[in-house]
Amino acid sequence: MQNTNSVRKNQKTSATIVAFAIFALPVVVWAQVGIPCGDIASGQKECGFNDLIILANNIINFLILKVAVPLAALGFMWVGGKMILSPNKESAKTEAKQSFANIAMGFGIMLGAYILIKTVLFAFLTDEQTSFMQFMFQ
Repeated sequence: MQNTNSVRKNQKTSATIVAFAIFALPVVVWAQVGIPCGDIASGQKECGFNDLIILANNIINFLILKVAVPLAALGFMWVGGKMILSPNKESAKTEAKQSFANIAMGFGIMLGAYILIKTVLFAFLTDEQTSFMQFMFQ
């Protein structure tokens, strides 16, 4: 009996790793958030401070739009599935509702911070600085 349980546990672990790899592969492919500079031999310009700011903005946009949004959607789907599959278990429903609230609150805090930072930057920057940093407000 003990051997059968360990085999099932190993199979579940392997299936989880394979499923994660399949879902994580597109995220790894989307990770091309570089900046067009640095390779002088191929005719690109040298990297400067502006390029560092562009890189930081690209990384933030990647993390928010390409990672956090799909993860939140998967979390909402998972919690919705838990609620549907356990209609008679009050404790499971309560736990699912709490998970839903936690996901929504975390996602809201992340987007709120992003919007707040962009708004504060836009309010305090001069016209010259906003033209320089226009890529951030797209």
